[in-house]
Formats: sequence, C-alpha cells, structure tokens
Amino acid sequence: MAEPRAPHPPSDPRPVSRRGAFTLREAQDRRLRVQLGAALAVGLVLVASGIYLWRRPHNTAEPSAAEAESASAPLAAAFSGPPVATPDAGAPSPVTLSDARVLACQDRGPRKTPVEQCDHVASLEKALTDAVEQSAACVPDSVSSGTIEYVADVSFSRHKVKVVLPRAGRSVRDHKVLGACASAVRTAMSTVPLEGVEHQHARYRISVIATYRRSSRGG
Repeated sequence: MAEPRAPHPPSDPRPVSRRGAFTLREAQDRRLRVQLGAALAVGLVLVASGIYLWRRPHNTAEPSAAEAESASAPLAAAFSGPPVATPDAGAPSPVTLSDARVLACQDRGPRKTPVEQCDHVASLEKALTDAVEQSAACVPDSVSSGTIEYVADVSFSRHKVKVVLPRAGRSVRDHKVLGACASAVRTAMSTVPLEGVEHQHARYRISVIATYRRSSRGG
C-alpha cells in the first residue's frame, strides 16, 4: 500500500493566500497616499505663505521730507561745529567812508601834473576802501566817535604801496588806536597786486576818510 504524498516539500515556502496579498498592497497604497497628501499639504502651506508675504501691506513706509529733516538735524548739528556769530543786519555800520579821491599824480622829471588832470585807478581806490572798512575793529568801543584819514602812496615804478595817516585829517588822538589802524590797513594793502593795473602815471596818492561811530557803553 502506497504512502500518502506530502502536500508541499519541506524546502518550499508556504504560499501566501490571496487575501493576505491584497491586504499588503492596500497597506502600501495607503502609506503612499498618506505621504503624497502630506507632501501636497506642505506645498500648499508654502505657496500660501509666499502669497501672503508678497501681498501683505508694508508698514515701513518711506519717511516724509519733514521726518527726514528732523531725523538728520541732530546729525547735522553734531558735525556743523559751534555756531558762528553773524553781524546783526539791522545794526549800523561802525565806520562810514568818504569817496576815494586822488590827491596827486606824477611822473619822473620836474614836470607836475595838475590834480584835475589825474586819472582814477579804480582798482586801487577800491582796495584802499575795502582795507579801511575791513579794519574797522581797530577802533574800540571806548572811542565814541572820530575820523581818520588814510592816504595810500602808490609807486608803480618801485612796485610799493605805503599808507600814512596825516595828522590834519584825523580827530582820533589815541596813539594806540592810530597805530593799530595803520598796521591793519598797511597789512591789507601790502597784498594788492600792481602788475596789470591800468594807469597813466608812475605815482599816485589816494585818500579815504573814515568816520567811526561807536556805542558809548565802553565809556
């Protein structure tokens, strides 16, 4: 009598049932759908965040001109240095000048030129006027008023300019004041160029009379 046959050899694995195969595939499909859904959700969140950041209103608007000026004011003040005092536009000038006039002109030789025939050297007359005006501080407040005559002796042949203060043309008697004013005007006139200046004669004497009016507070 023959022995009964074993249904499967011992070395063969047991076949998986059809139900088990479907269950494994459904689990894999479910896991894949979950991963795809999560990835899609993350993508939507990123897109929505980008759209929100792009379309949201910006609160940091550019500052107006007034705000920019007020913000830069402290910085400008820090680098502008100490305030510079400016003269009061309504304050009267401490000195009044007469028109410049030519006292004499001459050339080499014995011949003399009448004063009425002397030409005017406008650049020298203006230079003397400016020098006297810019040196007005040489008269202190202690001198309430007074006049000083300044005479510029200009020699084109020697290329020199001398400044003298004739005694007859001044009412200021303080020698310190006279010395300070003479020094200031001489220094200013020493830099006046004579080259290229139009003139008809070799030497001129030009006069300007300055009248000083100071406040009486200095005594």
